[in-house]
Amino acid sequence: MAGNTRGKIKEHVEGIHKNLDWILYHCEKTVALIDGKKPDLTVAILSLGDATKELDKLVQSLYTRL
Repeated sequence: MAGNTRGKIKEHVEGIHKNLDWILYHCEKTVALIDGKKPDLTVAILSLGDATKELDKLVQSLYTRL
């Protein structure tokens, strides 16, 4: 566990990244469960996954600057 402010911030940013990975995981599982039965819902879930990937890129960029 980090003792200084920078280290603690890095830990929290890592946590954000891990949570975003879980969002992507759940999006993939949801799309698999929908299995083409609800195309509009599939598009919405895929869009959520794309937005999450963009957020993750921002988080990774932030992490490299810490």
